[in-house]
Amino acid sequence: MPDLIYLYTGNDMFLVDNAVESLVKTLDVDPFNVLSYDLSEQSMDQLLQEMNTISFFADKKIIKVKNPWFFHEDKQDDLLPDLIRYFHSPNEDTTVIFMTTKGLDSSLNVVKEAKKYIRIETVKDMDKDAFKPYVKTQFNALKYQIEEVAIDELLERTNYDVSLLNNEISKLKLFAFDEKRITLKDIKQLVSRNLEENIFELTNAVIAKNKKRILEVYYDLLEKNEDPIRIISSISIKLKETIQSRQLIDKGYTQDMIASYFGVKSNKAYYMVKNAQQIKKTDLESLYERLSNLDYDIKSGRIDKKLGLELFLLEV
Repeated sequence: MPDLIYLYTGNDMFLVDNAVESLVKTLDVDPFNVLSYDLSEQSMDQLLQEMNTISFFADKKIIKVKNPWFFHEDKQDDLLPDLIRYFHSPNEDTTVIFMTTKGLDSSLNVVKEAKKYIRIETVKDMDKDAFKPYVKTQFNALKYQIEEVAIDELLERTNYDVSLLNNEISKLKLFAFDEKRITLKDIKQLVSRNLEENIFELTNAVIAKNKKRILEVYYDLLEKNEDPIRIISSISIKLKETIQSRQLIDKGYTQDMIASYFGVKSNKAYYMVKNAQQIKKTDLESLYERLSNLDYDIKSGRIDKKLGLELFLLEV
């Protein structure tokens, strides 16, 4: 008998969605009979009713279910036994596909039963080396041209986040619809970084002692009117994470284990591990201490916040 219930898990919902869509195509069901539910907005009762209702207009139907909280939340619900019974005896004309980016809690009874009766698929993160060819493919498919340096900048500004990257690609396609050409200037003009991404990039540059990149990101932050004190605080947090990463590496943690420990994506964990390995622990601790002292000097009025931060960055 073919699989009737699936659970797709992964760190990025965009990749999970793509994997599920590939599965849906192989099932050859009329799009009219592909239904979507989101359990953050709809009730378990509604879902169960749909799962137990035969398809009146076709032989088969598909139900895609986002935010299936019962795989990771220990929450009481009178309908959970009904869900488990459905796992044991699903409708033969219905394929149910659960989709989540949350880790499964193996201690939950629903998860234990799911592992017996459901086909579970783990969607891997995109390898870092695959991002650049992916961007080229997205633009080349519609005969757009994009500069190599523009691709590099786009990936840096989106921090190798697949969902964010695809949102920006869609925006760039609209912007360059007439000329079908995208330059580095276009990326800098249209693709902004949020504070988290900027600080991560700035911290990477500080640890790598890349003064040119340090100043580029710093002045980008100033153009967005970011407060130097907030920047100092954010860099301190990132340095502390790097120190913790170094300690975890010394204990034998792998990149995936560090990603799980901090609750970040694999691509971000890659840079956390890289940063932790390329600088001595004593130097990391020294940077962290200097920032703490700078923060104290600014708040006690001994130095101007903007000048103090610029001097720190220049000394790096």
